[in-house]
Amino acid sequence: MAMNFFPFKPKSAPEPAVPDSHKLFTEVRRLEIVTRGTVDTLLQGSYRSTFRGQGLEFNQVREYTPEDDVRSIDWNVTARLNAPFVKTFLEERELHMVLAVDYSASLQYGTGPQSPRETAFRLASALSLAATRQQDRVGLMVFTDQVEFFRPPQRGRGAALRILRDLVAYKPRGRKTDFQPAFRYMIRALKRRTILFLISDFTSPIPVIEAGVLARRHDLVGAVVRDSLEDSGVPTRIAVRDPETGRVGYLGPQSRKAFETAKAFREKQMGILTSRGADRLDVVSGGDVTGPLVAFFRRRLERMGRR
Repeated sequence: MAMNFFPFKPKSAPEPAVPDSHKLFTEVRRLEIVTRGTVDTLLQGSYRSTFRGQGLEFNQVREYTPEDDVRSIDWNVTARLNAPFVKTFLEERELHMVLAVDYSASLQYGTGPQSPRETAFRLASALSLAATRQQDRVGLMVFTDQVEFFRPPQRGRGAALRILRDLVAYKPRGRKTDFQPAFRYMIRALKRRTILFLISDFTSPIPVIEAGVLARRHDLVGAVVRDSLEDSGVPTRIAVRDPETGRVGYLGPQSRKAFETAKAFREKQMGILTSRGADRLDVVSGGDVTGPLVAFFRRRLERMGRR
């Protein structure tokens, strides 16, 4: 499929037409308040320890010493000067984070007290506020079966509040999910290494090639928003409507096989992501996002050997 399947430069983040600006302000403020505790917890060490040092920028070359890792040898300089030299790097003072949020209709409704989309908003809000409070840059992509809009990473509390406003007010044009346009756009648009949180229910196929490219170039995290029904089971017969197709069906004990098939499909998609080098974060719709985030950061620190 041609690389120009979607427009490379979609319209910049629109200013959603909201008739009641006071209602919008109230909702953004509420989202900021409910995620404040999560942000404070992350900034006690998890956020900084997990992501600091992941991005490096070139500093200079110097002569090789026996304590140096041979993988850091600059072979071009070594050949030119006929003596071993190594590259040295500095930790980047600011990191770039992009939150790619799935706005398809499948996240609009759930079986719990809170929709999967609201939980996705809370997760994105906590991450954006934590990043900006550390003077890092944060951006937002909204996608469905198309790239709805992209806000490049920016610094400051104002940037985080604009993201919260967009999360609350934006009305997507598409209803289904297609990861390929979003993945292809990010491959071309993200010029430097970025912490990339992909927030979705992952009920659509993952493009294998594009996922591999993103995972190699960036710190890619698949953030799965699961329905609470997966943990509690299906105790009664429930009428449901597929928000993407409009089809009506029923969930109940006899639907267990179909339910498990859907879960298996999602796990297969997540397997594709993680096998390409991406990380994984799971949150339950309507549940607390603080615990899963802290556990996620702790696992990363353990892998890095930096408890």
